[in-house]
Amino acid sequence: MTVWYNGHFVEHLTLDVAERGLMLGDGIFETIAVRGAKPIWLDEHLARMADSAVALGLVYDEAKIRTAITAITEKSSSASEVLRVTLTRGPTGRGFALNGDRPSLILSLSPFDRSKLPASVRLATSTIRRNPSAPSSNHKTLSYIDGVAAAREVAAKADDALMLNTHGHVASTTIANVFVLANQTLITPARNQGILGGIARSVLARGAAELGLGLQERMVMPDELLSADCVFLTNSLRLATPVSSIDGKACGRRDIGFINAFFERNMS
Repeated sequence: MTVWYNGHFVEHLTLDVAERGLMLGDGIFETIAVRGAKPIWLDEHLARMADSAVALGLVYDEAKIRTAITAITEKSSSASEVLRVTLTRGPTGRGFALNGDRPSLILSLSPFDRSKLPASVRLATSTIRRNPSAPSSNHKTLSYIDGVAAAREVAAKADDALMLNTHGHVASTTIANVFVLANQTLITPARNQGILGGIARSVLARGAAELGLGLQERMVMPDELLSADCVFLTNSLRLATPVSSIDGKACGRRDIGFINAFFERNMS
């Protein structure tokens, strides 16, 4: 793994004891696929990071981040890698409302073996709910404890957790957005349902017409998942992955190879 921290490559990461990213989860991050030393959908990832930084009051310097990304991807050593870009408020004194003027920028680049990605996933519904009004639901923050707890809750019986929101509607899994394919329509929970607006989700939504599919972004009830032609998940690393079962009940088996072919054609 190659690591960049505040302007320098480092062998070991040493953090200030007052670092808010560590102490309070006060920060944001992006996980970006890298193919042949090229970050995929970089502009979209950085636009989301910039929006979150503004919403959460973090110091965001895109020129500095792009310089760091260029530097670390020049050390690329594998055909497929994962780039993580983490931005925190940095070290401050005590107090939740402090702004901080020394943000921490941490980048890591590590190999990613796509051959080990699952062909399908089993979901189990978690008792942990996503709050549509919470920043931790709507931004890719370091406060990931809900997802961690949900994944641990279902680990013995499923590959990932299906997370509903506080109203009982479908939100997401711990790591991916949820899509339903019914007839010729893509259906996915709307942004106001407590989801993170995924990059792969956005790319697919923009391309629905190109695929000859309708698109509905709306409230989705849990029982819709089992009555659909198929359910699949999207994220920037795995692209589209079909769901084989939910709570032990089989899902529809419609082939989604054309969805992944679309993603492969649109990696820029």
